[in-house]
Amino acid sequence: MKKQAEPVLDETLIEVLSSRALPVQPDEAATRRMREQLFQKVHAQADHGVADFLFVLASEGTWTTLLQGVECKLLRQDAVSRSFLLRMAPGARVPPHEHTLEEECIMLEGDATIHGVRCVAGDYHVAPAGSGHDCLTTEGGCLLFVRGATSSVGAAASAAR
Repeated sequence: MKKQAEPVLDETLIEVLSSRALPVQPDEAATRRMREQLFQKVHAQADHGVADFLFVLASEGTWTTLLQGVECKLLRQDAVSRSFLLRMAPGARVPPHEHTLEEECIMLEGDATIHGVRCVAGDYHVAPAGSGHDCLTTEGGCLLFVRGATSSVGAAASAAR
């Protein structure tokens, strides 16, 4: 086994010296290099699926028009279900549709009438598997988080076309 080298300075002396040192503000170029290196590490971790987490930042993803005034941004999808954001312009409507799986919905912004109940930001709704919705409408526009079957809203949009 290799013997550890003795410290050059006594630990007490190192502690006293470090407590007396004045903070040093790096120059702009050094600050920029440190920031770039940090961001490179963060992006490298994100690109490699750090600990199997998924992030979809607000600036990422694509909004797809489903109907006039209704857009969808896919967040995650597997073989059976998907999570997405649904954005509706003021006065927009989603036609009646069926739910093959349970569907969860959280109102993030605005207002919507879902199955006859007016919901606002912070409200939560679950539609059980096998149920159907009548028209989903909004007066002032809204943004909803939805998790459910891969086909429910898409099928409603296709039927309306």
